[in-house]
Amino acid sequence: MAAAGAEAPRAWCVPCLVSLDTLQELCRKEKLTCKSIGITKRNLNNYEVEYLCDYKVVKGVEYYLVKWKGWPESTNTWEPLRNLRCPQLLQQFSNDKSTYLSLVITSEEAERRGQLYDNQGITYLFDLDYESDEFTVDAARYGNVSHFVNHSCDPNLQVFNVFIDNLDTRLPRIALFSTRTIKAGEELTFDYQMKGSGELSSDSIDHSPAKKRVRTECKCGAETCRGYLN
Repeated sequence: MAAAGAEAPRAWCVPCLVSLDTLQELCRKEKLTCKSIGITKRNLNNYEVEYLCDYKVVKGVEYYLVKWKGWPESTNTWEPLRNLRCPQLLQQFSNDKSTYLSLVITSEEAERRGQLYDNQGITYLFDLDYESDEFTVDAARYGNVSHFVNHSCDPNLQVFNVFIDNLDTRLPRIALFSTRTIKAGEELTFDYQMKGSGELSSDSIDHSPAKKRVRTECKCGAETCRGYLN
């Protein structure tokens, strides 16, 4: 029992570097409520579309892969168009088909995934290095039709960083623009070593003689072919 006049113990506050979205996802995953971050019994099971990840057509029915706001990615679901009430997000997804859509991850996570993809002989990683090298996009699981644009050492598309409704220079959108007249039926290609400024990237070149990197052979068939994708 505390002595009379003794000062009441103070509450301890520990700073948390985790984002609010991540905390909300953890609460919903573990079925926990926390008024401080806005998760209550009333909205614990609420579902609101945060963004659309992918699109497909099955037996004539349009489906969208939905990321639910405040829920972890493991709860993403394919929803038919008739179930969605988010016209602005649908319009944005339609407009984004000319950009390289994918999952934004940290450079550290990209390094880990890159080693795995190298062993599999595939990769959909694209560094967002317009100003810094904090983030990378990964289209291995989430993306749009640009996911299927192949590499060429003599491409007809060029990569540029663009900013739409966003002033964060760390997170540009990756846009593909034609560099010449493209004939009907001609395959669309871009250089996988091209940075968002139109210059060749040196990030994929390992200058360390002690480290052996798995290299992927290029089969684009161009006269200027460099022989390898990385």
